Amino acid sequence: MTEGDHKLGEVLRAAREAKGVDLPRVERETKIRERYLSALERGEYRELPGSVYTKGFLRNYGAYLGLDPEYLIDLYRLESASLATERPRVPAPPRPLAARRTRAFVVTPGAVVAAILTILVGAFVAWIGYEFVSFARQPELRITEPAGNVSAHTELSIVVRGVTEPNASVTVSNLRENPTVLADAEGRFEVTLSLVPGSNVMRLSASDPVTGRVSEVEERTIVVVTQVAGSPSPGGATLAVDEPAADAAITGRVRVSGTAGPGASVAVSATLVRPGRPTFTVTDPDGTEVTLDPAAPPVPDPLELTADGSGAFSGELALRPGAWDVSVAMDGGTPITRRISVRPADGLRATLQLRRGDSYVDLDEDGTPVEGVSRSIAFNGDRIDLSASRDLRIRVGNAGAVRITINGISLGAMGTDGQVVEWRVTRAGG
Repeated sequence: MTEGDHKLGEVLRAAREAKGVDLPRVERETKIRERYLSALERGEYRELPGSVYTKGFLRNYGAYLGLDPEYLIDLYRLESASLATERPRVPAPPRPLAARRTRAFVVTPGAVVAAILTILVGAFVAWIGYEFVSFARQPELRITEPAGNVSAHTELSIVVRGVTEPNASVTVSNLRENPTVLADAEGRFEVTLSLVPGSNVMRLSASDPVTGRVSEVEERTIVVVTQVAGSPSPGGATLAVDEPAADAAITGRVRVSGTAGPGASVAVSATLVRPGRPTFTVTDPDGTEVTLDPAAPPVPDPLELTADGSGAFSGELALRPGAWDVSVAMDGGTPITRRISVRPADGLRATLQLRRGDSYVDLDEDGTPVEGVSRSIAFNGDRIDLSASRDLRIRVGNAGAVRITINGISLGAMGTDGQVVEWRVTRAGG
């Protein structure tokens, strides 16, 4: 392609110079890297990351310069197509003076037998390697319920559920009664354990019946409390909790308030009982529902409060959707526990966070493109917040770099590195 064929570059450069800005300033204001802007103006399309990204650049750059993006994209298509049709001329190789005669390949019975033996030996070695890896691998053991330590359990028994190897033996230790149960054919197990008032530290391990190997020990601490609200603490003062109410359904931050001894130290902690379920559905452009794998919500650090001169105290906890036990204790005494349900706010709230790379993003809120963000490049470390009453459309060009949270539920990466993924998020009942 000759210098005169770069009409797109000439149009862009002329508009930029007329605007009186240089490429570094354009990079700051459009978030398009300077080397890509320079490549567009020079017509060096081989230096650009790809057609999808380049069209996104042109839409963003054209809007910035006050040019018609579709006109710029048409110029790009014409010039990139003519560039693709150019082929370098390679001179024909010289003819050899005399063609060397090659010996024809002949399949003999011996060669067939040797090939079969080679295949059998390779398969045997692969089988031995697989068996060695299987026997050397330590069995998995994962406790799914309770999801973590429980700081204020009110029963003298607890049901423990989890997943391990199929038909493995699960052994409990460090309690007064330590039963052993067998996992089913899918590796699921369930066991009811007896507890005593105070701290109970249970340890579980699994033994694989095939390899005989034992898993790492999984541990949970369960604190059993029997004190009721309004009972006196060891110091003689009375602890009372006004908020949250038992079995309350709360949206937003959880307010904790009550009364204790004047100047007393009050510790507030939260224990996850059950993660919240999504209040939305996710489908791909064809309408097929996307399978989600929500991560367990993080447990916040304990909240340390100090009662004022009248004994009043208050504070707030930021909890993700789900069922929680909120425990309040004064000066290290026995806590008062309230079980609550945290629910997401009405509508849809989503957060996109870029990790380990950049990505092209195309975003709609209730059918309207997100101004200044949609159809542009989001860079590593960026955070994008979305809000809609009915639905969201989220299309990304590098799904492995985009971590997404919807209505407080963390869904991890949208896909794999370099994968183009589009999600349609719809509010339940919307």
